[in-house]
Amino acid sequence: MATEWGNNTIGAGQLQGWAFSLPTEPGLLPVISVRPLTPSFNGDGSFHWSISPTSLSFPTEAQLGVSTLWSQMSNDQRTITYYLLVMNFSRATVSYAFVESNL
Repeated sequence: MATEWGNNTIGAGQLQGWAFSLPTEPGLLPVISVRPLTPSFNGDGSFHWSISPTSLSFPTEAQLGVSTLWSQMSNDQRTITYYLLVMNFSRATVSYAFVESNL
C-alpha cells in the first residue's frame, strides 16, 4: 500500500526539485509520484511544454508530471539520495501531495 504525505504548491509552468535520502537496503526500489490536491482548470489539450536550451517540446493534458528518479549512494554507502523534478504543466497554481511505495 502506498503512503501519501506532504502538501506542496507549485505555480503554473514551474518546476520544483526534490531530494529524499533513505537508508541503503539491497533490493529496495522506492516509487515516488505526486497526486494533485486541487484542480488545474486545464483540459483543452492545446498546452505545450518546452524545456531549453536543447528545446524539448511536447503537448500535454496532464496537470502534474514527475521526472525519472535519479539516485546517488553516499561515500560511506549507508544512504542513497533520490532526486526528482515535479513539473506543473497547467496554467494554474496546483497543490499536490507525494505518494510513495517500495517495491
